[in-house]
Amino acid sequence: MGRRLLHASEHIDIHHEESEGWLYVDWKGYQSVDMVKSGCEELLRHLAALRLSKVLNDNTHVSGIWVGAAYWLATYWFPRMREAGLRHFAWVLSPSRLSQISTTTTLQHADPNTAVLFEDLASAVHWLRNADSAQPKSLP
Repeated sequence: MGRRLLHASEHIDIHHEESEGWLYVDWKGYQSVDMVKSGCEELLRHLAALRLSKVLNDNTHVSGIWVGAAYWLATYWFPRMREAGLRHFAWVLSPSRLSQISTTTTLQHADPNTAVLFEDLASAVHWLRNADSAQPKSLP
């Protein structure tokens, strides 16, 4: 068991963390609206096919703003993810302030408790491992 690559592209890699029981998604570089939508659809496809309920969404390597996709993510994609079985979405923020704005804008339009934000990968992993018993967390 371990990490199995499901999808790789210049802008997103999706892995099945078999030992953890979640998808690990590594977004990379500048993300256009079309790239975000395409990557999200790929993520949804794998979540549904594997019948998983947890996602570790890592934006550590994202640069720039992608706020044009925020409303689509919040009102169209996240509800479909929940229908496919999503219960816990740990979202690691990018160090890029513009990407952070895109993330927070997405969550402003989304249902409460759609995702939990983290400033580092280790904290997100810890939370996701304990997500079934964890209380919602917010950043200061």
